[in-house]
Amino acid sequence: MECTGAQRQLFIIKSFFLLLFTLLLVSNGSSAVITGACEKDSQCGGGMCCAMSLWIRGLRMCTPMGQEGDECHAMSHKVPFFGRRLHHMCPCLPNLSCLMLEGRFKCLSPYQFPDIYL
Repeated sequence: MECTGAQRQLFIIKSFFLLLFTLLLVSNGSSAVITGACEKDSQCGGGMCCAMSLWIRGLRMCTPMGQEGDECHAMSHKVPFFGRRLHHMCPCLPNLSCLMLEGRFKCLSPYQFPDIYL
């Protein structure tokens, strides 16, 4: 049976989405998930937290913690957080604080900006 170009493209697209879906499944075991879907921080690798996805409603993804200069959410809970995060950002890395600078919250060293650290 010969495949047309359109059928081949459809097959490739379907295969891609099947692979993507398979990668996003969360195992029931207690092993860490390096990337992908999660329900709680303990399922993510070090330096990550389980935060809401920006793209898929109701999906939580292992997301990197904020590095210096990254935007942050002022009400982020520390890691590990045993509840369910309600926003898409993780807290800043442990040596940083979420501080407002020039009208935006950013992960910054509290020692670099002592006048805005309270």
